[in-house]
Amino acid sequence: MSTTLYIGNLSFYTTEEQIHELFGRCGDIKRIIMGLDKVRKTPCGFCFVEYYTRTDAEMAMRYVNGTRLDDRIIRTDWDAGFVEGRQYGRGKSGGQVRDEYRTDFDEGRMGYGKIVSSKIKTRESI
Repeated sequence: MSTTLYIGNLSFYTTEEQIHELFGRCGDIKRIIMGLDKVRKTPCGFCFVEYYTRTDAEMAMRYVNGTRLDDRIIRTDWDAGFVEGRQYGRGKSGGQVRDEYRTDFDEGRMGYGKIVSSKIKTRESI
C-alpha cells in the first residue's frame, strides 16, 4: 500500500515547484525527490512524489497521469517507496537509459540521445 509515485517523461527543465503545484492538487505531499544525472547532478526527467496517504496518491494516479506538463505528457506509476540512491539516473552516462538511445530530437530533454549526440560530435570534429 505505497504512497509513493514514480513520475516519468518530465522535461529536464521542470522544477520541483511545478511538480508540487500540479500534484499538490490531489493532496498533501510529504516530499518530492527529483531524479538527477549521477554525474552532473542535474535533473534527468523523472521524480518521486510521496504523499501522506494512499488516498491522495490514488487521486494523483487517477487524475494527473497522462496530463501535460512543460509540453510533455507525463506518466505516473506506483513505486514501492523511495530508497536513498534511487534519485540518480541508471544510464552509462549518468542520466536515464532511455535518453541514451533516443534518436529523435527532443528539446525538453536537451536534444538528441547521448549516443546519437556523441556520434554527431565525432563527425563534426572530423
